[in-house]
Amino acid sequence: MTLRPGMKGAQVKELQQLLNALLTPSPALSADGDFGQKTKEAVLEFQQQAELKADGVVGPATWKALTQSTVSQSTVPLPQYRLADIAKDYLGVKETGNNRAGNSARLQEIFEADDLVVGGKTDGYPWCAAFVSLCVQKLCQQSGYFGTLNPPREASVSNFLNVWAKNQGCLIFSPSSTVDQPVKGDIVVFTFSHIGIVESNDGTSLTTIEGNTNAAGSREGQYVARKHRSFGAVRKFIRLPMTTSALGQQLGEFLRYC
Repeated sequence: MTLRPGMKGAQVKELQQLLNALLTPSPALSADGDFGQKTKEAVLEFQQQAELKADGVVGPATWKALTQSTVSQSTVPLPQYRLADIAKDYLGVKETGNNRAGNSARLQEIFEADDLVVGGKTDGYPWCAAFVSLCVQKLCQQSGYFGTLNPPREASVSNFLNVWAKNQGCLIFSPSSTVDQPVKGDIVVFTFSHIGIVESNDGTSLTTIEGNTNAAGSREGQYVARKHRSFGAVRKFIRLPMTTSALGQQLGEFLRYC
């Protein structure tokens, strides 16, 4: 249901509860179910923070962003956490050098998770995006909560962020966002054309799992490794969209604590 200024009812009350919980500082709206001027101002603030069209109208895109943003404040384990667990299983997988899989079946699996072929070979190029693509493919195979997602087969970090993530309706947010904070299972795109998966966030830095890196944290390393990254190195975060039923369950759980 699309909500507009002047409307009243239970869904407006739900909207007001979400805005109070998600915005910082809280707008301290009276959850009275009346979409007045203060509620409109809070909606505009949320839309600006979520990088949406700021029109004060709560349509499908704003509802989706509101619901996905509740993940940042979840108090229960989430289906997306599994993405980091899948990535962890590949720690230590190593190339032979020059982005070649050699006799590593697991690295060959990573290279074959995208659609790029160079000179008749499926390896020989930077593979951080292929690694994240493989992990998302496995998540979709293992969890029905992501049944609407068309798994990525991207070799390019830019395409992963600007084409695949946008086309799939992923929540994309900046490290400076006051609405969303990265949690386990979010995907992180760095400022230096590199990509990985968030394992944890201590509020000041991130622990990530990345392919094609090394001890120095390069985007042209040789193995899958756990890294510690500053927020200053982050360009964007990507949160995978769950099915409507899963988002509804998450929203219900969240509202019980609002």
